Amino acid sequence: MDKARDYLNRDRLRSISLLKYLQAFPADTRLFHTQGAEGEAVMLLLAVSVSDYDRHAYPGVRHVCFIASDHADLTLRLVAQVPADGACVFKLPTPADETAVAQRFRLRRTTAFHSFRLADEPGWTAATALVRCQPSEAGWALFAERGYGRHWLLPLLDSGRAFVVEAPEEGIGLSVCFAFENSPGLWEIGGLVTHTSARRQGLARRVVQAAFLEVARRGLVARYVVEETNTASLALARSLGLFEFQCLTHFLSLD
Repeated sequence: MDKARDYLNRDRLRSISLLKYLQAFPADTRLFHTQGAEGEAVMLLLAVSVSDYDRHAYPGVRHVCFIASDHADLTLRLVAQVPADGACVFKLPTPADETAVAQRFRLRRTTAFHSFRLADEPGWTAATALVRCQPSEAGWALFAERGYGRHWLLPLLDSGRAFVVEAPEEGIGLSVCFAFENSPGLWEIGGLVTHTSARRQGLARRVVQAAFLEVARRGLVARYVVEETNTASLALARSLGLFEFQCLTHFLSLD
């Protein structure tokens, strides 16, 4: 729907999760749009079967629902279109959206993900030597610890839609992360992992800084997304002075 896409593209950071799945799984997403005196709103429904995270986190659930809305009344109008043929996970950006959805569904909060972007003037020194087209074998091993396999990351690296940042010592990768294209012009930084022997040495800080600066050097915008349970990564984001622009709270429907 052109109106829905136009609305999402007006504030692409606000809509970053919807745009991500719309690009990655066009055949497995459905867009809904509504408008009124209050403004506009868009709902995206994603089939859980195509999302590795959601398939494992929410077994038995059929749909993931994302909302971008100017007003709770518009949100309520949209969720009336959510199919009743199975449980749904709602990923909601505001308490007003939660209140609106709760008028139609019984909800149980499960988790939340915080999204950060680079501050306007971070004052960091670029570490371009850490940026790689491919990780070392030690880097791949670190990614595997976090569940990131070559089958997913390698095609992105080969196509130029991702890069790796790795802090090595004598050829051994001690801390790594990757950045990949979320949607046109927007990239995502993730996969941060540091070897247990090298923690508390500032390596994670160096690789995240280098990833943000490399994305900015390319004239693009990046986000760093952290689950609320990952207190170390949240502390890192805040110590770096990153700006939190969104928090998506997950709710499982109980009906």
